[in-house]
Amino acid sequence: MAPKGSGLNVRRNFLSGAGINSSFAVHQDYTGNAEERCMALGIGIGSGYLFPTTFEKEVTSDLVGERGILMGALAGVMEAQYDVLRKNGHSPSEAFNETVEELTQSLIRLVDENGMDWMFGNCSATAQRGALDWAPKFKKATMPVFKDLYKAVKNKDEAKRVLKVCGAKNYKERLDKELQAIHDSEMWQAGAASRSLRPKGKAKEIAKGTKGIGGRAGN
Repeated sequence: MAPKGSGLNVRRNFLSGAGINSSFAVHQDYTGNAEERCMALGIGIGSGYLFPTTFEKEVTSDLVGERGILMGALAGVMEAQYDVLRKNGHSPSEAFNETVEELTQSLIRLVDENGMDWMFGNCSATAQRGALDWAPKFKKATMPVFKDLYKAVKNKDEAKRVLKVCGAKNYKERLDKELQAIHDSEMWQAGAASRSLRPKGKAKEIAKGTKGIGGRAGN
């Protein structure tokens, strides 16, 4: 069984009662109860939705996702937009907020609640038209990279590469330098400053029926 999230969020969601989706796979079922036990484990950690897969597909999709949109691609695209804004005269605060803060503190939460299709139908005309026109360009630009990534994972080249890199004698020193460089980068220092200035008070509950919170169809 594989929860679709980090261990930290699996624990947080369990404690809050939100739960998190999980996949499950049975390769060998000696007792005849393996699938039932997998699903019981999923329910036990709070998974409201469990979907079947295979060990091979789980490993492949997981490794692609981590290197792709879940971390690698996301970080790379964020850095690219931030750098372009900075090189064109925007302040670190403005560049960070338009690149990361608005995404993580506003838009991605709405995508989580309603889906990207809902977002396209519930944003300003400028955002809507711009996103509709530019999304295909970004897809075309990134598709070759994702195809290369999937191929590298599928043929095990990526696993071999990671084992070789992580097995080097000086890997810990190299890793520390890489992580420190990210931490010390202007972009993420601006992020630390931005997070420190967020309101610290507990969020208030919004009464049902309040105007302006349900999107265009709900208002």
